[in-house]
Amino acid sequence: MNEIISCEKTIFKNGAKIYREFNCDSSWVIFESESKKKKILFSLDKDLIELTGRLGFANWIEYKNSFIVEYHNVSGCCEPYEFKLFDKTSGKKIAELGREIFHSENQNYPYFVTIDHKNSNFLSFLDLNTNKIFKIDLPKDRIEKTMNITNGVFSETLFENGEIKNGVFEIKYKYKENRKDEKWLFGKITVDLKKYVS
Repeated sequence: MNEIISCEKTIFKNGAKIYREFNCDSSWVIFESESKKKKILFSLDKDLIELTGRLGFANWIEYKNSFIVEYHNVSGCCEPYEFKLFDKTSGKKIAELGREIFHSENQNYPYFVTIDHKNSNFLSFLDLNTNKIFKIDLPKDRIEKTMNITNGVFSETLFENGEIKNGVFEIKYKYKENRKDEKWLFGKITVDLKKYVS
């Protein structure tokens, strides 16, 4: 198990830690606050212990007041990862972020971008430093129509090549207008993030 499970501690800038531990019966992820209070955030039992790091909590990234955990619902392909947001001081879960369209590690523009699955007419931008959200409209019903035409399951797969340059976010997406046309059409979303930085 030592070859499969790394118990190396990630130490956050505020002194809190996150790391894995295991025994013969299970493996688990521990959050340890700066004051040494520990809480288990996730565990796998004996039957799944060999999937540690590939199922459930896989990776984490620190931000100003929080950290994001990459969560794997399945141990292999082909389902997009989900993400969970935690408070960096207490280890308390703040939000289920869902699947990402874009995820920035740029501390000046630390945004997590998703599409709402109940209303796919907008993108949601979460500022990972402030936990504030703003939304940008997409062309009405374009994503939902494309998913129906293609029998798609994950609308996130329509988006690609997101990037932030000089405070401007850009991402391309593909879509279809009808079932008969086999060609994909392409669109682009551009957002000046400087308007939303507080």
